Amino acid sequence: MPILTAPLSRRDFLKSTGAAAGLLILSGRANATSANSRLRLASVGVGGMGASDLSSLSSHPQVEVVGLCDIDAQRLAEAAAKHPGAETFADWRQMLDKLADRIDAVNVATPDHTHAPAAMSAMQLGKHVYCQKPLTHDVYEARQLARVAAEKKLTTQMGIQVHSTSPYRTAVKVIRDGAIGRVKEAHSWSDKNWGYEGPAPTPAEPPEHVSWDLWLGTAPHRPYSPGHYHPGQWRRWLDFGCGTMGDMGIHILDPVASALELGAPKTVQSSSSPPPDDAHGIKNHVRYTFGAATPQTTEGFVLTWYDGGLRPAEASEWPLPEGQELPSQGSMFVGEKGYLLLPHVAAPQLLPAAQFEDYKLPSVEGDNHYHQWASAALAGEKSSADFGYSGPLTEMLLLGVVSNRFPGQRLDWDAAALRITNFSDANALLRREYREGWEVKGLS
Repeated sequence: MPILTAPLSRRDFLKSTGAAAGLLILSGRANATSANSRLRLASVGVGGMGASDLSSLSSHPQVEVVGLCDIDAQRLAEAAAKHPGAETFADWRQMLDKLADRIDAVNVATPDHTHAPAAMSAMQLGKHVYCQKPLTHDVYEARQLARVAAEKKLTTQMGIQVHSTSPYRTAVKVIRDGAIGRVKEAHSWSDKNWGYEGPAPTPAEPPEHVSWDLWLGTAPHRPYSPGHYHPGQWRRWLDFGCGTMGDMGIHILDPVASALELGAPKTVQSSSSPPPDDAHGIKNHVRYTFGAATPQTTEGFVLTWYDGGLRPAEASEWPLPEGQELPSQGSMFVGEKGYLLLPHVAAPQLLPAAQFEDYKLPSVEGDNHYHQWASAALAGEKSSADFGYSGPLTEMLLLGVVSNRFPGQRLDWDAAALRITNFSDANALLRREYREGWEVKGLS
């Protein structure tokens, strides 16, 4: 396997993950523009979440939508009707090529496997990027996007919108203020299920309005199958999505990583059931272990993820008020002085209740995640979930996705070398080969 990238020191890794931890951080950047100018935007993927992103971004008073791209002609037409001045494209590569001198920024809201190729191509042109979560499909891609964004001093943001909400920001502040002491362990879960264990998809001709080869993009060729990939089921498949962890884990683990200023894990181990050959499992359980104590964590801090209806066995020992059940999605922080329950997305709750009855939660205002990025790009400043923060967060998340392919096998992670040191089979999943004709500078 080729060398993936230049080594990243532990010190540099910790510095990058500690940045932008729930609060807006401003710093001088290159590519600054006048506060009175416009941010000319090209949008890659304009249906589903892409439609929501486009609506939110274009509501910023200084954003002008210049280009629209989607492989689905029906979705593209709907977006074009709302932005009649924008040029339309089916191929994002053609859009970037034609509009390179007429755009300042790009947002990417495609299936996961196209996030990094489109985002990296835009950054290579010096464009600011807003990219949906998870930032990338592969670990290597996340490292590379963070590296190039920093080198080019671009304003970037990952679409973890709840990162900017008041409940999540409040939880980050409460933890950092030491209300429950240093955290010994954290448990995070989601009842969602983006796995698949059904029969093999039946090949069929794609609808006329869907450009199937463009949808596949960098992924290996496979025939279209109705109800399995486009538009809404692609998260279940290894080639295209990252399962429940990629959908909800990246949101729910965000305040954990942010509040605790987590660096890279030392080990990752899945105790999930054996996965299907080309799809994600329906129930996943992943345990991350960390090393030395930090200002926010005890030595040997452990983070555990559960999805598909799995829940922590330790929950029976947690001091929930009588009759209260765990939320369907959320996290529990177990500290030296108490507990913090953070539902997704709702106000944090300190436990035991009697112990914290006199504690007043701080008031931390939320922010518009989309407008924050657009304003930062216009001012040449840094956003709160830039790739320097969201890249390492995505790496951690995707290591869990990799571990689910090898249940029971501990993976020892060397973050500086971007390698799993004790199980070579897993290294092959850190970086995939792009399909011929879809090579991207900085990734291929």
